[in-house]
Formats: sequence, C-alpha cells, structure tokens
Amino acid sequence: MNKILLKISAAILISTAVSSCVTTNAEGIKQTTYTKNALSGERTKIDWAVAVKGDCSARVIPELRVLQAPQHGTVDIVHEKLDGKFHGTYAKCTGKDVQGAAAYYTSKKGFTGTDKVVIRNSYKDGVVRDSVAEINVVK
Repeated sequence: MNKILLKISAAILISTAVSSCVTTNAEGIKQTTYTKNALSGERTKIDWAVAVKGDCSARVIPELRVLQAPQHGTVDIVHEKLDGKFHGTYAKCTGKDVQGAAAYYTSKKGFTGTDKVVIRNSYKDGVVRDSVAEINVVK
C-alpha cells in the first residue's frame, strides 16, 4: 500500500512560489504557505495542480476549491493545459502540456497591500493538500 501511495504522490505536482513553508493543519492535511506578487487589478496565477500517468498524460484533473476567499479581490478556478516541472520517474514529463487546474487572483482595481487566499487541492485518489497564498499587491 505504501509503495502505491508513494507512486501516486510522485505523479502529483502542485506549483507554488519558490519560497514556501509546509506544515500540517488541524485536519491533518499538508498545508503549503507561500508568497506571490500581483499587480493591482491584474489577473495573476497563484496556484495550479496537475497529476500525470507514466505516459505524461493527465491521470486526473485535480479539483481546486477556495476555502478562504480574498478580502480585496476575487479568485477564478479554471481547467487548462499547464506546463509542469516534475522530478524522479516523471522528470520526462517536464515541459509537456498537461490538462490541470489553475487558480487566478485579481485584486480590486486600485487596491495595494496584502491579501490572502486558501485553496484546497483534491485528487480522486484521496490525496488532499491546502495552499495558502499570501499575496503582495502592488501598482
């Protein structure tokens, strides 16, 4: 069973910013906190997720759901082709477009400052992860 979970986990990619912190929340779900920069009023990708099979095609399209909406903007969740960066067995999939899910943040026009969004990434195999995007909105 553990080998199966390790293989499944290796095939999942959740992109965040370069600098991030991984913890576990009260529900026991892994939670990654990271910082993103966004221009005021501009649509900015803040999170995305893909899961691939050995042939680099999509295994499932992850479900992204907003758990905590931003106070100073909106979040749109879309399904689209994404270019993932994979490691290990799935490194061969790096640079290939794979159908996945992405979250885009847009601040209220003219807003500058900080905002926060919490997104739950769920996969049909039971893997669940939360992403906490701390967003610096500038002009």
